[in-house]
Amino acid sequence: MPYKKMSYTFGELVIGWEEEEVVYLDFGHDMARLQKYLDPAAYYEAPLPGFLADALDAYEQGQPEALNTIPCRLEVTAFQHRVLEALRLIPFGETASYGQLARMIGSDKAARAVGGALNRNPIALIYPCHRVIGASGKMTGFASGIAHKEALLAHELGEKN
Repeated sequence: MPYKKMSYTFGELVIGWEEEEVVYLDFGHDMARLQKYLDPAAYYEAPLPGFLADALDAYEQGQPEALNTIPCRLEVTAFQHRVLEALRLIPFGETASYGQLARMIGSDKAARAVGGALNRNPIALIYPCHRVIGASGKMTGFASGIAHKEALLAHELGEKN
């Protein structure tokens, strides 16, 4: 499976794809996390396909709808799939709490389970877990760090990082 490390103003990404579908996208260049999802013997670095480069460049330029053009393949449980799809309903530049996200999927008391599903999100940014915050409004739980979460939200609001 091909992958590529890319740097953008909103952060560094590692992107893995098969054919025309993204199967992995995470922040930072931490290859250990990639290896958690993909067999190291089965992936290799390759140039980013044009459709991915174009969509990510457009996102970087403030066009969030470009991410919706990227085909993805989620290999997750049914619950995780519901959570990740609900993430895409949170508008660009806005946030929701874990509890609000749980209510969005019809599981009012599943805030902790929602957090667990987000922790295992294999396609960050496209499934924007950085838009989920604690009930108090505080930035919480982000694999690549709270500073990165804040930088992504600032990017979405058009603020300089």
